[in-house]
Amino acid sequence: MPSLKKKQQATKSRKSRSREDWVLLGIVVVSALMILCAFGIAAVGKPTNKVERELNKIADDYYITYLYPRLLGNLEANPEAILDKYLDNGVATTYLRQLLHYDNDRNAASATVFATMACDTNTTWVRYYPEEPFGPRDYHVEYKMNCEE
Repeated sequence: MPSLKKKQQATKSRKSRSREDWVLLGIVVVSALMILCAFGIAAVGKPTNKVERELNKIADDYYITYLYPRLLGNLEANPEAILDKYLDNGVATTYLRQLLHYDNDRNAASATVFATMACDTNTTWVRYYPEEPFGPRDYHVEYKMNCEE
């Protein structure tokens, strides 16, 4: 009889171990799903982040395709001659409404992004600071956003 009792205990032990394995596997799977959800939520981001990304995108486009060539005019071979004076104070302030409507409303579709946070297009602005060696991508931008959350 003792051998039968040992067999029953061994079977119970295996069943118990199997159940524990499934519980642990379930915990791992649920944890992995929660981490993936957290990354998904972070990727979508807050409305503020979306507005900042959009402002950065259209400000970059404006400087490279519009402002930089117009600042240089006929001095494309010698950009230092014109851009050097903007190193400390930057180029004149450019307002969001200008960024949205330059070049025949090139970025007008972006207005909906700024509307989600009620950004004031007349007081939200960027200022460009050219940097040496004064190429079209050699600059940094100062932003002033006037938006409500």
